[in-house]
Amino acid sequence: MSNKTRYFVAVTGAILVIGLGTGLVASYMGLPVSVFTSAAGPEELEYVPADAAVVAYANVREVMNSELRKRFTEMEPSQEHKNEFEEKTGLNFEQDIDTVVAAMMPKAAATGHPDGSFLILARGRFEAARLEALALEHGASVEDYQGKRLITHRDTDRDDKPEPDMAVAFVEADLIAFGNTASVKASIDARRENRNVVGNIEMMRLVSELDNANTWAVGRFDAIAGQTGLPTEIASQMPAIAWFSAAGHINGGVSGVLKAETKDEAAAQNLRDVLKGLVALAKMQAGNKPGMQQLADSLVLTGEGKNVALSFSVPSEVLDVLEGLAKGRKAMDAAR
Repeated sequence: MSNKTRYFVAVTGAILVIGLGTGLVASYMGLPVSVFTSAAGPEELEYVPADAAVVAYANVREVMNSELRKRFTEMEPSQEHKNEFEEKTGLNFEQDIDTVVAAMMPKAAATGHPDGSFLILARGRFEAARLEALALEHGASVEDYQGKRLITHRDTDRDDKPEPDMAVAFVEADLIAFGNTASVKASIDARRENRNVVGNIEMMRLVSELDNANTWAVGRFDAIAGQTGLPTEIASQMPAIAWFSAAGHINGGVSGVLKAETKDEAAAQNLRDVLKGLVALAKMQAGNKPGMQQLADSLVLTGEGKNVALSFSVPSEVLDVLEGLAKGRKAMDAAR
């Protein structure tokens, strides 16, 4: 990837990714950065194409203002780097990003990309003219698509393995769409033609079941399994999971629930048996370790028929350990 492409991706992608708290949730909690309290879901879903295989959401404002995030502020980029980015883009992550919706489209879809395509929607406060001028300065081009300003970039500096084209569009005054050019155009079409994920009955059923959470992800399990590249011999041993959802609430701590819907009741019972064994093992391994016993005790397995659910809560003692590890890592980096 050339320097021009790196800068374009940094200007657009960083707007949507770094604002989530520098990977705090994903790196240390194993949660998707990715629930809201309205059963209908956020308005941004109207921009998600109907064929999306996975959809995720994060209330960035709540996460950024949470007590948990405040405990891990030392993990964030230095103030110098943050000021430099804000100077160039006019963006202050702690104040300007409110919510993020991410979607993954299936492989070999209309985009033609063998690895599928992605879409990220970020709502906040943006200086569109400033960001557009910065992108143009670094090799991007601008066009009008269905009445929306579309900024695109393709790496033409490499002939051996050209990079896929990327795009960012200001679909609303306070909403940016970022991803492959085809997926961004599909996002605009989804809203304009009212052919979006809101009309996907199965997907919206999962969304409607989410409650009291500010990060979530729902979708088809085969889409996740395909992206992880599990070996065939391992994938063949996994229960026949059709749909999944993962919801978390982040404030002073982290709590959440993982749900799976299998293709039949026999597969669900098989999955429950597997999880029962893992929960028992976790409780046995926890012993008298600080915080780990509370975490193991918080694991609750429920569900009937084709549904399986595992809820959890991360106690403050575990967060204390993670905070210590973060501080130790920073101290080691500073000593190098």
